[in-house]
Amino acid sequence: MTLQSGTTIADRYRLMRLIATGGMGQVWEAVDTRLNRRVAVKVLKAEYSNDPEFTARFRTEAQTTAKLNDPGIANVFDYGETPDRGGGAPLAYLVMELVDGEPLNSVIARMGRLNLTNTLDMLEQTGRALQAAHSQKLVHRDVKPGNILITPTGQVKITDFGIAKAVDAAPVTQTGMVMGTAQYISPEQATGDEATAASDVYSLGVVGYESLTGRRPFLGDGAITVAMKHIRETPPPLPSTVPANVRELIEITMSKDPKQRYSNGGEFADAVAAVRAGHHPPRPGGVAGAAAAGAAVAAMRPTRAMTSAASTQPSTARTTSRPPSRPLPPVDDNSWTTGQKVLAGVAAVLVIAALALIGYWLANLNSSSSQQTPTSSATTTITETTTTVQENPVQTTEEPTTTTTTPTTTTTEPTTTTQEPTTTQEPTTDTTDTGAPTAEIPVLPSFQIPGLG
Repeated sequence: MTLQSGTTIADRYRLMRLIATGGMGQVWEAVDTRLNRRVAVKVLKAEYSNDPEFTARFRTEAQTTAKLNDPGIANVFDYGETPDRGGGAPLAYLVMELVDGEPLNSVIARMGRLNLTNTLDMLEQTGRALQAAHSQKLVHRDVKPGNILITPTGQVKITDFGIAKAVDAAPVTQTGMVMGTAQYISPEQATGDEATAASDVYSLGVVGYESLTGRRPFLGDGAITVAMKHIRETPPPLPSTVPANVRELIEITMSKDPKQRYSNGGEFADAVAAVRAGHHPPRPGGVAGAAAAGAAVAAMRPTRAMTSAASTQPSTARTTSRPPSRPLPPVDDNSWTTGQKVLAGVAAVLVIAALALIGYWLANLNSSSSQQTPTSSATTTITETTTTVQENPVQTTEEPTTTTTTPTTTTTEPTTTTQEPTTTQEPTTDTTDTGAPTAEIPVLPSFQIPGLG
């Protein structure tokens, strides 16, 4: 079937204007004659529509994509296969939301590159849109500027969900199949391994690199050459004019090992938010910087700072956020500082000394009373209370015990006890006088104050 303006597909979608032509087929602006609304119709080339395995995968992915509901993803309205009136193979088509926007590759070609504010805003929006798919176990597999549309208000819309995964079933050497994607393909995809959400993150990192510099990180004479560079070579460093935390963000995102990247679009978007707030990007998996990223996400959502696709000048919109607050250290109500230990020890010594002096004073009063009132021979025994003073209080640090009842599992962190056992004790004095009553002067206990003597 020859597609042209006025052609009607499936007795419903009347083609109006050719939007783009790619290696897989054509995208047309069309009118849904039943609902009287404008839509975008992508019609696959005959060689793909005639492949049963390809069309089966395409159909499954189209059904999955239709379940996604996110403002950053172009909606899928319909899928079908219509007979070719000319007697050829049936044509497979996908009906999508018609986005009033400009592809990012056209924006970069027109402007040379994006400014830092617009680049980070685009990356965060795209990451959050990808997360809507990743949370549904759907991998785009073809993230590139041509599939990222920028609306006049600066909103990002991702297109071609459902097609990209079907493309992965086709041979990598087929003409036109990889040329549009090899520039952004992840190393694991290039080696034939299964694509994951981290693969989309890598491709988005390449998009960020190109947006900041106006050029792709790897160039070559053909798709295979470029794909091999993604596997083996390190991308040229970003210009020194790019802030260090942004360079670090792109480096993490373009790591060769998927485990060293952000695992999905949401984690990547959180990292971008942290960078926009002035922090260093958190390490993948939240090992470091997670608090900063969380604060940044709460304070800053995508602000639509992207330039209008119809504008010829960079947007002057700025993203404003409160200065990030430094997280307070956790409070441990059960721990004593060194200063507190010393003060506590001195206080204990002073209290004991005061008690001893009071005892001494009372003993003198008792002695005076005994001299004024003679009594029979008696045995007076003065017993001194043994006092033990410890240099440093026992410091015990123990993690709380966590117990799960089914099954019963008790996990206790090792208890660390730091103690310097120092005991100073005066022997008990027992004095017996069989003669006249004589008041004995009590012997004051000796004390060791930490740090003295």
